[in-house]
Amino acid sequence: MVTPTCPKCKNAIAGEDINVAKDVAFCRVCNVSYQLSELTQGSELTADLDLHHPPPGAWCRSDGAGTLVGATHRSFGAALGMLAMALFWNGIVSVFVLVAISGTLHHLHVSVPEWFPAPKMNGGNMGVGMTIFLWLFLTPFILIGSFLFGAFLSSIGGRTEVQIHNTQSSVYAGIGVFGFRRRFDASLVKDVRIEDRTWRDGDGDRQRKTNILIEMRDGKLIRFGSMLREDRRRFVAGATRRTLLR
Repeated sequence: MVTPTCPKCKNAIAGEDINVAKDVAFCRVCNVSYQLSELTQGSELTADLDLHHPPPGAWCRSDGAGTLVGATHRSFGAALGMLAMALFWNGIVSVFVLVAISGTLHHLHVSVPEWFPAPKMNGGNMGVGMTIFLWLFLTPFILIGSFLFGAFLSSIGGRTEVQIHNTQSSVYAGIGVFGFRRRFDASLVKDVRIEDRTWRDGDGDRQRKTNILIEMRDGKLIRFGSMLREDRRRFVAGATRRTLLR
């Protein structure tokens, strides 16, 4: 079992002051009792953590400005799978997109190449109303296709990083300069752990997603790291926890 430490004095709590059956840990220095499960939650992430030997594709760098913990999303298997899905999905959707473009250009009185699909309805050209409806209908399918292509690019050159520098700390996930950044105050972090979430989708199928979770004292939750390989995710979570909760 991971040895729990007191959140106040940071001293290890002796074994004789731990009651596993009652889920209690008592710090004699601070004269305070805690729930054992709360003290040990996530501690296994740092038990055998070696910040100087991260898994391939992960890093932890510290300097006078703070600490940077991160890992690449790079995965040949994931990239190949996403590419196949993106090509299949977008290949089908592109036919209907060309029809919508052709109908739009027709109403704008712009000529189109001969190879463009002809937007014919009952022997005539597709009306304005039908053209607008087709664009609205295709929008979610285009967004899904864009997401699949983005996931493919992320599997090649994406990364997740945690920049820890007091009130200017942040979590970044993206490709190069294109991504999302969520800022937080490092002094207000309550816990860092790996979270497994399961739910059922609209078809009743069971879905699962694994994230790194940063829990703030005000109840705010920052979830990230779902694109990381398991060993990289565990390292990023452990290094972030050790840096924020030391």
